[in-house]
Amino acid sequence: MQFYSHSKESDTGNTIGSKLLKDHLAGVLQKSLLRLGDVDLGLKKNDLSEWLSMIVKLHDLGKYTSYFQNYLLKIDPIDHNLKQHARIGGLAAYNYFKNKDEKLALISLYLIFLHHSKLIDIIDLPNKLDEHLKRTIHQQIQDLHQIIPIMEKELGLNNVSKLLKFPDERLIRRGFIIWSKREQNIRDYFLINYLFSLLIEADKLDASDTQIYQLKPITARAVDDRFGIPRQSSTSENLKSLSNNELRNFCRAEVVNNLKRSDILDHYIFTLTAPTGIGKTMTALDFALKLKRKIRERLKFEAHIIYALPFVNIIEQALNEYKTTLPKSTKILGHYQYADVFGEDKNERSNQSEEQNYNQKLMTLDTWQGDIIITSFVQFFETLIGNKNKLLKKFNHLANSVIILDEVQTLRLDQMPLIGAILFYLAKFLKARIILMTATKPKIFELAQSQILSKENEIALPVELLNSYMNVFSCFERTTIRPLIENIIDNDNKGLYFVENIFLHYWNQDKSCIIVCNTVKRSIEIFEALKSYFEENNLPNPIEYLSTNIVPTHRFLRIQRIQEKVKSGLAPILVSTQVVEAGVDLNFDMGFRDIGPIDSIIQVAGRVNRNNNPHKAHSPIYIVDFGDANKIYGKVTYEQAKKALRQHDIIKESDYLKLINEYFDNLTNKKSFSEFNKIFESMKMLRYNTDLKEERPVSSFKIIEESNTTQSVFIELTDQEINLKAKYSEKILGLINKEDFDKNYKQEFQQRIITIPDYLTKELPFINEYDENIKMVSNEVLDQYYNEETGFIRTEDKAVRFF
Repeated sequence: MQFYSHSKESDTGNTIGSKLLKDHLAGVLQKSLLRLGDVDLGLKKNDLSEWLSMIVKLHDLGKYTSYFQNYLLKIDPIDHNLKQHARIGGLAAYNYFKNKDEKLALISLYLIFLHHSKLIDIIDLPNKLDEHLKRTIHQQIQDLHQIIPIMEKELGLNNVSKLLKFPDERLIRRGFIIWSKREQNIRDYFLINYLFSLLIEADKLDASDTQIYQLKPITARAVDDRFGIPRQSSTSENLKSLSNNELRNFCRAEVVNNLKRSDILDHYIFTLTAPTGIGKTMTALDFALKLKRKIRERLKFEAHIIYALPFVNIIEQALNEYKTTLPKSTKILGHYQYADVFGEDKNERSNQSEEQNYNQKLMTLDTWQGDIIITSFVQFFETLIGNKNKLLKKFNHLANSVIILDEVQTLRLDQMPLIGAILFYLAKFLKARIILMTATKPKIFELAQSQILSKENEIALPVELLNSYMNVFSCFERTTIRPLIENIIDNDNKGLYFVENIFLHYWNQDKSCIIVCNTVKRSIEIFEALKSYFEENNLPNPIEYLSTNIVPTHRFLRIQRIQEKVKSGLAPILVSTQVVEAGVDLNFDMGFRDIGPIDSIIQVAGRVNRNNNPHKAHSPIYIVDFGDANKIYGKVTYEQAKKALRQHDIIKESDYLKLINEYFDNLTNKKSFSEFNKIFESMKMLRYNTDLKEERPVSSFKIIEESNTTQSVFIELTDQEINLKAKYSEKILGLINKEDFDKNYKQEFQQRIITIPDYLTKELPFINEYDENIKMVSNEVLDQYYNEETGFIRTEDKAVRFF
C-alpha cells in the first residue's frame, strides 16, 4: 500500500498523491536535525536529537489512516472529523515517553497536537482530551491496527500497537497542573518554542519542497576591503586631533580588537555605544563577520547574522549598505513590511510552476533561509516573544546566531525590562550572541536586572565593545541642547506664536533647520505657519515637510530632495515628526524639538552638524514645549524629561551621556513596568493566550502597541495608483492570482497606503466591497482629502499620536 502526505491535481484533473508519507517524514527529520544547534535547554544534544526525531516520526501518524488518505485523494466517503491527523500522533508520543520522562511526554503531546496552529496555554491542553476526541481516536486506532507492520517498517519503530491507545487524561491534566503551577521555569518557554519551531519549519519546508539553506562562510575582510584596515590606536592619544574618518577607524579598530580576547566566545551579550555618525553600522558588521569566523574556527559551525532595526527606511538603507559591502555570493534577505518575495530574481524562469516558485520563495523569506537577515523589530521581537505559528517557524534561527539590534533607544521604556530579560535568556539558553547598538545607551539590562533578573537570581553583565566611548563622545562638540521648555502660550495658534516669538528669534536666513514635533497635527500646524510667514516676507528658504502622513513612496523621494537642497546650500527648513529620529541621513545647521524622552532628543541632535564641521561647532537644538508630550509619552516620561533639562541652560554634546544617565536613573524608580513584567510571568508559566483580563499572556506582546482607532487608507494619486487599485481588486475577485499580484504590484501598492485615525475616515469608502481592511481616497476627491505637501488632510481638532 502507498501512503501519501500531500496531493496535487493531475493534468487530467484528478487528485493524485504528490509525496509519499515516508518520504515526507524522512525529509522533515533530515531538515529538523540539520537545524538543531548547540543549545542549553537541560538536555544533551544527543538526547535532544533523539527526542526531536521521535516527535517528527509521530507528528503525522494520523496520515496513515484510511480516513486521511481518502480525504487527501478525494475518495468517498470522506469524514472530516476522522481525517484529522495531529492528535493521535500526539497521544502516541505521550505513550512512548510517559514511562521514561513525564515532562518529555507532556511536551511531545503538546507540540504535536498544536503543530498546525498557534501555541495555547499549556494548562488548557487537557481540555481537548474530551469524550468526542476519545471516540475519534478509538476509531482511528482500529483503522491503523490493520497496517501496523507497514507503519513499523516505514517509521523504523517496534511495538507501535502499544502506542495506539488513549491515555488516562487525569494523569495528563495532573502533570500539566504540577508543571505549570509548581515547576515553572523560563527555560521551558525556550525549550518548547525552539522544538516547535524546528518541527513546523521543517514540516513546511518539506511540504513546499523548499530547500533548507546551508549557511556559507563570508569573508571576514569585507568591511576592510571596502574601507581599509582600521589603524590600531592608543586610547591615550589625543582623539580630538583625529579627523572624522580617523575617529571612525579608531572606533572600528577598538571594537574589532575585542576579538583578540581569549575568552571572547565565552561572552554572549555586547553593547556598542558610540555617537551618531561614527559608522556603527559597518563597525558592527565588521565585528560580526570576524566573530562568525572565530565561531567557525573554534566551534565548527556557521553562525547566522541577524540585523534588526526599528523603521522601514533605515532597513532599506542597511540593505543597500550590506549589499555594497558584502560579496555577491552572500545571500542577504530583507524581511520586513515591504519585503520583496522575489528579490532580484523577478524575471527568472524555472521548470517549476509559477505558483510553486512563488510559494517556495515566500517560504524561503518567511523562514530566513539566507546567510544574513535584515529585518524589523516587529519581526524579531514578536518571534522571540510570541505564540503565532507563522512567526515561530523562524524562532530556531535565533539559536547560535549573531544578532545586531540597532537603534534600541526607540524601544518603549515600559518594555525595556522584559526585552532585556528575554535577550539575556536568549543568550543563555540558545547561545545567541547579541550586540545592542545605540548612541544613547538606554539602560535595558540595568532595568531588566532591577525588575526581573534579580528575582530570578541572574546577573546580566554585557561587554561594552567600545570601552573608550566616553573619550569618543568627548571629541564631539557638534551640537548643544538648549532648553526653552516653558509652555508655548496656550492659544488657538501655537504655530504662529512659535514662528514669530521663538523660531525667528533664534534662526537666521543662512541656516538650514529641522523642527521635530510629537504629533502629525502639530507638525502640519507649524509647517503651514512657517510657509505662510516665509511667503508673506519673500524669504527664499525652501520649506519641506516629512511624516508618515505622506505615502511611503513620496517619503523616500522627499528625503532625497531635502538632502540635495542641503548640499546645494539652499538652507531648507524641514518640519517633521519622530520619523527622522533614527537612521535618516539628513544634516542641518540647527534644530528645534518638541520636548520628549531625552534619548529621542539626542537622536534629533544626530541630524544637526552630522558631519562634525568645526566651523559649525556647538550647533543648537532648542527644546520647546507645545503641550503634546504628556499625551504621547505619558506623564512620568514628560515630567522626568523636564526635570533633567531644567537643570541646565546649555548641554554640550560631550555631556549627553551624563544627561541620559540622569534621565534613566530618575525613571528607574518611578516608572511602572508591571504590565510587561506580567508577560515575563506568563512566559514562565507557559500562558500563551489566556483570556483572563487581569493577566498579560505571551500573545499580548506587541513591539508597537496596535491602536483600535486607526485605519489603513490607500491614496489614489495618479493613473499609476488607479492601475494598482484595479489590480488589487482583481486579486480580491480572483481574476488574477495572489502570486502574480505579489510579484508585480504588492510592493508598489503598499507604498501608497498610510495609517491614520479612523475618526478622519468615516466618509471614505472601502477600497473593495469584499475587503473591509483598507479604505481609499479616490483620485476624483483627492483634493478634498490629500495635500501634496503635508499628506492626509486633518480637520478635526485633536492631537493624535502617529509617527
